[in-house]
Amino acid sequence: HHCTMTDPPQKKLTVSLLDYGAGNVRSVRNAITSLGYPLVDITSPSQIPSADVIIFPGVGSFHSAMQVLQSRGYDSALKDYLKNGDKPYLGICLGMQTLFESSEETDESGHLCSGAPLKGLGVIPGKVVKFDETKRSVPHIGWNGTVRHQQSRAMRYLDEHAHEENGEEVYFVHSYYAPLGEENREWVLTRTTYEGQEFISSVQRGCVVATQFHPEKSGVTGLNFIKGFLESVEDGTLAQTTPLPTNPTAHTTLVKRIVVALDVRSNDHGDLVVTKGDQYDVREFDESN
Repeated sequence: HHCTMTDPPQKKLTVSLLDYGAGNVRSVRNAITSLGYPLVDITSPSQIPSADVIIFPGVGSFHSAMQVLQSRGYDSALKDYLKNGDKPYLGICLGMQTLFESSEETDESGHLCSGAPLKGLGVIPGKVVKFDETKRSVPHIGWNGTVRHQQSRAMRYLDEHAHEENGEEVYFVHSYYAPLGEENREWVLTRTTYEGQEFISSVQRGCVVATQFHPEKSGVTGLNFIKGFLESVEDGTLAQTTPLPTNPTAHTTLVKRIVVALDVRSNDHGDLVVTKGDQYDVREFDESN
């Protein structure tokens, strides 16, 4: 059955979306509008400093994302916006990976670009690396759990005790990951395990939040994450995080599921509904990161 959402009351907060046209971010747009937030597109770096909140759903490759950010002058504006951690930001997938110092992603021909790792925005210490294909199938695609490292108001609508140790399950599709290290320990919001490999599945420090998973493809759980994030921006509580004692032996598992992804889209009557992604649009599978 589909959950139809009635038109929500309009919110005062305006969401600025950084969509550089590399892929399909319709589900992200639908998620934001379904929660009642007006949305503007960032088309110039001059819009970045004054944004209420920026959502950056990075799709494509790390290389292409950084190239677009640099060629349009977004990279320095974003670094300024992010540097004090007091301006609200939500990065998704590559929108999280590009916050790190670099990625070992290869170029189209399979060579490490110019032999050196590709530079990211450098907001979070650490390098993005590829899953070891000799030990597991790559990319990591499907529903997996999360283990919390911080308590965050952004997660106010998520049940941390759901599915025992797995946490609430969210949807992933990526070949590269950010490893947990001493240097980025205080950034880790959640971690996830993919067949023995622990990785950072979301980050938060101050008002800067980012997820490796796709909240816009994670059904009600994902919508609740975006809702909690935006409401925390609105009520000024986003930066109020507390570290949690972490259990190093807790590991999540990939859930074998038929459903490919749960996207927010409009049905034939124009109502926003949560549907199975595999029912309609396979073009979103070019997101190999």
